[in-house]
Amino acid sequence: MRDAQAAMVRLSAVGGVVRPDEQRRLGGRGGYLHLRRECLERFARARTREFRSLRVVLDRGARDFITGMLQRRLDSENALN
Repeated sequence: MRDAQAAMVRLSAVGGVVRPDEQRRLGGRGGYLHLRRECLERFARARTREFRSLRVVLDRGARDFITGMLQRRLDSENALN
């Protein structure tokens, strides 16, 4: 699904390590992911290992780690509303 970058969280790959880029200031290649539960679940279940926009291969553990981190952020934002 295509959307404005402002509606998504940026992921950055620096030195082969992928992490959320909250302030959108990290260097390296960037990729975007909707911060919605269904999109996070789809990202976690994806059969393809390569995150094409980042040009990085993510194993299941890396996807689970990133998904967990973003789900906790989503849960905390929902708790505040």
